Amino acid sequence: MDHPATSPAPAEQAQHALRQLRREAGAGGYESPADLYRTFGSLSLLADDLSELLPDLCGQLEEALLAGRVRHLSADAQEACDAVASAAHSISVARFTALLVGQEIQKAQAAIRELSAV
Repeated sequence: MDHPATSPAPAEQAQHALRQLRREAGAGGYESPADLYRTFGSLSLLADDLSELLPDLCGQLEEALLAGRVRHLSADAQEACDAVASAAHSISVARFTALLVGQEIQKAQAAIRELSAV
């Protein structure tokens, strides 16, 4: 693929934020269920945002293929189409999984709400 119009920086920032969150959680960073409740709320929104982003990224990949900006190492057009189709399928599965993750996080958040007044 040619050079992307946008940088991967936002994804790298999200990765950094999640790693920081993991470190803080491992260090006992939550003093109350209310803190956990808010964190799970943010994670639920993150999962929802991810599920909305993935189809856009898939669309960009497919558009790049149609515009001739995607090349396969074998230089075979069918191989490039197959690779994009495989990626699109995986992205679709990932989107569905992100939707499920968001729903389960919402359930966890609801259960935490029951632990204390938030």
